[in-house]
Amino acid sequence: MKFKLKQSDRPKHTELVAGVAWSNTNELFSIGDDNQILKWDILGDHESKVMEIDASVITMDWLPTVKGSQEVLAVGCADGSFKLIAKAGRIEKNVAEAHSSAIISIKWSYEGAALATAGEDG
Repeated sequence: MKFKLKQSDRPKHTELVAGVAWSNTNELFSIGDDNQILKWDILGDHESKVMEIDASVITMDWLPTVKGSQEVLAVGCADGSFKLIAKAGRIEKNVAEAHSSAIISIKWSYEGAALATAGEDG
């Protein structure tokens, strides 16, 4: 296996990157403090801007590959909310009061039947 590092001299996020995650179809998505979700190709080149989100995102996780399921990204936000976002950039669900403070981790179960969140509120 050959491991290559790639660094671009033209950053695509204007702020710090908060999280990255691989989709089930081997595409890389990133989200930054600039509230943009960006899509990257397998070679590490910027492919497209998926959407801008109206909250500061701290963590993200893709729904695992489950027969018949759609690709959904779960994002945990600094305001204690979490959102489920379709790969096309549409917010499918917004849970505004999941925690009383920032969600620091969000994870799907292996079969995709449950979603767990952990927040600064304990």
